[in-house]
Parts: sequence; structure tokens; C-alpha cells
Amino acid sequence: MAKTARVRRKDIIQPDQFISTTDIIIAYCSKHKTKLISIAISLILVVFLGLWIKHNQNKKNLKMESLYFRLEQAKSVEGTNSNDKIKQMELLLDGFSKGPQKQRAFLILADEYFNEGSYDKAIEFYQNVLNRSSSSFNQQLANIGIAYSLEGKKDYKNAISAYKTVIQYPSEYPLFDIYMGLARCYELNNEKNEALLILREMQNKFSSNPQIGDINSKIKNLDV
Repeated sequence: MAKTARVRRKDIIQPDQFISTTDIIIAYCSKHKTKLISIAISLILVVFLGLWIKHNQNKKNLKMESLYFRLEQAKSVEGTNSNDKIKQMELLLDGFSKGPQKQRAFLILADEYFNEGSYDKAIEFYQNVLNRSSSSFNQQLANIGIAYSLEGKKDYKNAISAYKTVIQYPSEYPLFDIYMGLARCYELNNEKNEALLILREMQNKFSSNPQIGDINSKIKNLDV
């Protein structure tokens, strides 16, 4: 009679097909513990680095805004010698780092030079904003400042080009005074017909403007 082979218990144990996901995760983490700890530490460092950068940026912005406020205060001081005022403002300007506050500071100093009749210096500062600022509104203000400064220098030909540039690339700045400046420069440059064309265009474009009467009077005086 043939012998039946004895089956041992360990030979019939099969892998548990219903092992839980948690057990798998625990097993994986145990096997790759060092790697996972390194990843966790890296993520924590990245988060803290981001928070540190944001904190420093906020701190820098507050410092620049404080410096900008001091610049405005220096500008508004009355009874100060204009040269001393500008010198103090330039010293404050040197303390700015690159950024929007510095470009706004350049505009303030350029305006101060313009008000003092230093048109070449004003143009230099306006041009700096035009070349370096990423703000279209700041660039528009710089173009307007250049146009007014050129008119102040009695360089009417280039002032006309500058005013046209402002009109060609309009931004948030109201254009009524820009058209008036353009017409004025045409008239001062002995180009009466061009001045009349601009003024008539203004009649249509700014018909509801409170100063429309001044435009009508100007046309009447020129159209003789």
C-alpha cells in the first residue's frame, strides 16, 4: 500500500491576500525610513526658507516705504533753500534699493528739479524712470515730465514729439492738459495751422470739459 506524503502546516500557509494598506505603508516606511526623514526635513526647510524670504521682503518694503515718506516730507518742507532741499532728497534717494519705491522717488526728485527750472536734470531723472520702471503709469508720468521739461527749455520741436508720444500711448493720466500742451507748443513754434487742428480735435474729444470755453476762445484768436 502506497504511503501518503505528510503535509506540514508551514507548507500550506499562503501570503495573506487581504493585508491592509496601512500595513503596506508601515512596512514601506520602515524599509525607507532614512530616505523619508530626509525628504521631510527638506520640505520643512523649504517652508521655513519661504517664510524667511517673505518676512525679509516685507521688512524691506516697510523700510522703503518709510524712506519714501521721509522723501515726501523733505520735499514739502517750506522755507528751506532749494539747493539744500534737493541735496537732502538726493541723499535719501541713495538709500533706496531697486524696486517700485525707488522709481517713485526718482519721479519726485525729477518733479522738484522741474519746479526749480533745472530742466536738463529733470529730464535725466525722468529718463531713468522711463528706462527702468516696469510700471506703465510711471512711464507715462515720465514721458509727461519730459514733454513739460522740453517745453520749459523752449525746445518746442522735441516737446511736440514728446507730447505726441504721451497721446500715442495713453494710460490712466487725463489727456486734456497734454493736448493743450501740444497745441501750445505748435503755436510757440509758429505752426499755427497745426495748433488749430489740435484745438479743433479737442472740441470734439473734450466737448463736456469745463474748460471747453477756453478752447473755443483760443481757436477764435488763432483763426484770423
